[in-house]
Amino acid sequence: MHMSVRGGAIVGSLTLGLGLLLAPSASADARGPEACPPDVWNKVVSFAPTYESIGNTAGKRNASSTTAILRYDLTTTTTKQTTWGVELGGSLSFGIAEVEAKTSYEITNSTAKGVGFANTMNVPGGKYGYTTPKIERRKFVVERWQDTASCGARKLGNVGTLWGITAYPFYSECVASSACTPKP
Repeated sequence: MHMSVRGGAIVGSLTLGLGLLLAPSASADARGPEACPPDVWNKVVSFAPTYESIGNTAGKRNASSTTAILRYDLTTTTTKQTTWGVELGGSLSFGIAEVEAKTSYEITNSTAKGVGFANTMNVPGGKYGYTTPKIERRKFVVERWQDTASCGARKLGNVGTLWGITAYPFYSECVASSACTPKP
């Protein structure tokens, strides 16, 4: 009797052990080519801003002994454009649409020469205040990616590079005891 119980236990253990060994090979977790379709998508990479002057610097000394609001009337002296460098395709309007859709930036196509602006600044008594109208420009690279069958991603290349005007007008200012250069 001990022999048949022991034999049955061994056969049961072997059956259970074989079942555990076979389970992973029959798993529904195996991924086939249909697991991740090879979708193609674009990604936008943004870089730090740069600033370009679009007019002359204006400034003066606050002759008062108290803080005053100084107003500067400025006129643009140059024209600036948003530009698109194409690599894999697409137009300027495509590049702008991609950047605006995938980032929080709005892109200005171009600026005009001869446009008047007013800027005000608080300048302490006895100090000089200077301001310069500028644009803020950012470089954006629109990359093309594709999902792989193993649910990864691979870069196909760059669609293009957009040098977009992201702030217009932007005022650089400085306040000092003597003449100063507005930054950034």
